[in-house]
Amino acid sequence: MKKHLAVLVLGLVLLCGCMPRRQAQLVPDMPSVEDPAPTPSPTPEPAPLGEESLYGSVRLLEEPTVLVSVYLNDAATGSIWTREARAQTQQQVAMAVDWIGEQASDYGVTTRLYYDDGTENSPLCHTYSLQSRLRGGVDSEESNAFLDEMDALCATLDTADLQARYGTDHVGFLLFLPVSGTSFTMAHYAEDGPDFYHEYCCLYRYDAYAAQTEPESPATYAHEILHLFGAPDLYAGSSDPYVDGALTAYVEQTYPDDIMLSTYGADGSNVYTSIDKVISPLTAYCIGLADSCPELGQFPLLDDVEPGVFRYGGSPADSWLDSGAVTV
Repeated sequence: MKKHLAVLVLGLVLLCGCMPRRQAQLVPDMPSVEDPAPTPSPTPEPAPLGEESLYGSVRLLEEPTVLVSVYLNDAATGSIWTREARAQTQQQVAMAVDWIGEQASDYGVTTRLYYDDGTENSPLCHTYSLQSRLRGGVDSEESNAFLDEMDALCATLDTADLQARYGTDHVGFLLFLPVSGTSFTMAHYAEDGPDFYHEYCCLYRYDAYAAQTEPESPATYAHEILHLFGAPDLYAGSSDPYVDGALTAYVEQTYPDDIMLSTYGADGSNVYTSIDKVISPLTAYCIGLADSCPELGQFPLLDDVEPGVFRYGGSPADSWLDSGAVTV
């Protein structure tokens, strides 16, 4: 699921539709708690300009990209990460990244995704003590205060040292929330200009649609990570302007195993030992793994797709970059 901030006020634009507010949910007692690292001071870097802002902080899958893991602790509600829980998510991320690499290779692309693999003192792993409360739940409508806090946190952790260490300025964030919820991604849109530049996935400890003790699946991790690179949701109710009912029905018939259609197994359950999904030619086109796709002639709205870039609709000529109308 993909959400997006689109205005310079504190309001949240939910492209998945209006959602009722929910209270934070507690997770079962989790022993062996690790002491969180000191809380970083949110001091965002200056907003980027030009083509960099067109794509957001992650850009294209064919380019080297750093994925920074941040484990969020909500001490006020007792929702915190343990060493064991973190190790489990690290395994899920590794499986998701390996799967993405295997799928990309089918399109002749070699991926270079740097991520936290559990190495001690990894520069790609952080803990953070939240100031705002978590809500979680099926709708996962986190507060504006939470989203603002995460924007500032990501800007703080996107450092020149990190870019120099890995030789790239393409940085995305995997934020792990220790409650039950429906994972989502905050993606950058071309029309945002330099605003909302940093892109991040919010990955919940537990799947809100399953038992509260059932964690999110590696397929969900891969689905959300692909949003960072411009992959649209292809299921009914997708917020992407070029994904309508006709396209969704076509994908269900033609690409039933596309990971952007569903992350669940054929019986509706989560799968943890493998990712039994594919990146279809349609999704490959949207994220820049392919120059074209068979659906371009059948679905005219796909003509507006620029690989790796989310837009509200209309042609690329309507974007802030081409018109020079940069929002400040």
